[in-house]
Amino acid sequence: MLLAATSDIHWPRFREFFVKSLSQLPSTPALFLLAGDLVNRGNADAIHPLAEQLEGLDCPIFAVFGNDEYDSIKDELRSATEGIITFLDDEIAVVQLNGLQVAIVGTRGVLDQPTFWQSRYVKGVRNRYTRRLRKLNTLLADARSQAEHTILLSHYAPTFKTLSGEMRRALPQMGSRRVEQLLKEHSPSLVIHGHAHQGLKRGVVGTTPILNVALPLHKRIVLFDFPVPRGLENFLVMRPQSSFRRPET
Repeated sequence: MLLAATSDIHWPRFREFFVKSLSQLPSTPALFLLAGDLVNRGNADAIHPLAEQLEGLDCPIFAVFGNDEYDSIKDELRSATEGIITFLDDEIAVVQLNGLQVAIVGTRGVLDQPTFWQSRYVKGVRNRYTRRLRKLNTLLADARSQAEHTILLSHYAPTFKTLSGEMRRALPQMGSRRVEQLLKEHSPSLVIHGHAHQGLKRGVVGTTPILNVALPLHKRIVLFDFPVPRGLENFLVMRPQSSFRRPET
């Protein structure tokens, strides 16, 4: 089955890529995943035109909060997109997709080293990441017991393997090798992340495929088949955009 995913729209910054690509999607992807930074720098009002673009899409849409979705606007974003987008904030959702039980574990993610801004302005940020790491361990174990397949949806990269191309000294402030250890332990079916505008499009940790869907990197919404073969370098065949437009709704 065909899934769609993107992140780092930073509406309105990259809206042209998003709107054009969305107009060319097949009419029925089984699932649409949004890996954070939907709005730019805490601009909650920007979620309204973005949600309007997604409103006619006839499939479940799940999202996580990125670093530009500040904690102070989370409730506003949930309220504005109710019935269109389901935000997962260190939470699990289980969905039926073409007869398969799929658990989606959604999180902003973990950084091995807080950014300068976070260290200065987010009280107890290191402890927050440690607690989230423990929570993710529990969520991934629970997801494995609840469904045939698990997709981890994270804004921050869960490994350094898809961060090649970013500034080397910044890697601990963009992703987490600690989460990578959880992937090796729990072996989810797939990991989707964003945040790395200059990184690699894909990688593998153990037997788990990793896909970086940052919109500035791909310049389009990413389409791919799921389930994907595990542990293969060419695990993921990302579909080209369809030449036809989805029907008007």
